[in-house]
Amino acid sequence: MGERSLSEVNTQRSMILCAIGALVGLVIAGVGLFSARGTATRNVPPEDIALVNQRPVLRSDFVAQLENETGETFEQATRAAKLKVLDEMIREELLVQRGLELDFAETDQPTRNALAMAMDQQALADVTTSQPTEQQLQQFFANNRARYASDGILTVRHLLIPAGSGTTPEQRAQKAREVVAALRAGSAVEDVIPRFGLTEPRNDGDEFYFAAKIHLGDALFAQALELKDGEVSEPLSDSAGVHVVKVIRDKVPVPLSFERARLQVLTDLKNAQQERLMAATMKFLRERAKILVASDYSDYKP
Repeated sequence: MGERSLSEVNTQRSMILCAIGALVGLVIAGVGLFSARGTATRNVPPEDIALVNQRPVLRSDFVAQLENETGETFEQATRAAKLKVLDEMIREELLVQRGLELDFAETDQPTRNALAMAMDQQALADVTTSQPTEQQLQQFFANNRARYASDGILTVRHLLIPAGSGTTPEQRAQKAREVVAALRAGSAVEDVIPRFGLTEPRNDGDEFYFAAKIHLGDALFAQALELKDGEVSEPLSDSAGVHVVKVIRDKVPVPLSFERARLQVLTDLKNAQQERLMAATMKFLRERAKILVASDYSDYKP
C-alpha cells in the first residue's frame, strides 16, 4: 500500500514538472520570436529608424528628409512632424519593395528610365560635385583652342534656278552662268531675280554660322565661307536646281581670351570628364555582362 502511494506521487510530480518545462519552453520561444528582427517590436539597430521586411530605413536618411521637409533642425521639429515623416518613409519603402516584387524595373518604362538616370547620376556624382583646378582649366583651354571664339555671322542672298521649270539641266546651267556674270558686273540682286526668273528660298538677313549652314546646306555654306564680302559663288547644282550665293557680309569668328571663355571652358571640361567616366563605367559593365544579340543584328557593335 505504501509503495503504491509513493509510485503514484512520483508519477504526478513528473507530469507536473514536464508541464512546467513545456510552458517555460513556450515562453522562451515566444520571447525570441517576438523580439526578432523584422517584427513590430522596438528591437531595431541603432543606425536605423525602422526595418521594413528586414530592409533598413536609415536614421541618417530620416533626419535628412525631416529637415528637408520641415525646414527645421531635427531638435526643433515636433513629434508629430517626426512621426509623419517616418510614416512617409515606411510607406515609400513598402511601395518600392512591392515595385520590385512586380519587377517594375523590367516591365514599366518610366521606372526603367528613372533607374537608369539614377545610376547615371551616381556614376557621375564625383565629377559633378568636384571643381577642377585652374591649371586643369588652362590646359583644357589650350588643347581645345579652336572651340572658343565669338559667333560668326553670315549675311547672304541665296538665289535658285528651280529644277522642273520646263528647262533642261544645260539650259539651267547656262542661265546660272549669266546670273553670276550679271551679279559680278554690279547688277543688284533685286534686278537680277525678275530678269532671270529666279526664286529666293529665304532671306533671313544676318545669321549665325550654325543657322546659315542649316539654311544653305553643307556644300553651299562651305562655298560661301571662301568668299569675301560682295563676292558671288560659282553655280552649284543639286536636286532642287542650280544655286547661286552672293555674300553681303561675313563677320568671321574672333578667338576669345581664356578669361572671357572661362565659364564655357569649365562646362566643357566637366562634360568631357563625365563622358570619359561614363565610357569607363559602361566598359566595365559590358565586360562583366553576357550580352547576346539577335542574329539579324549581328553587326551590332557598342
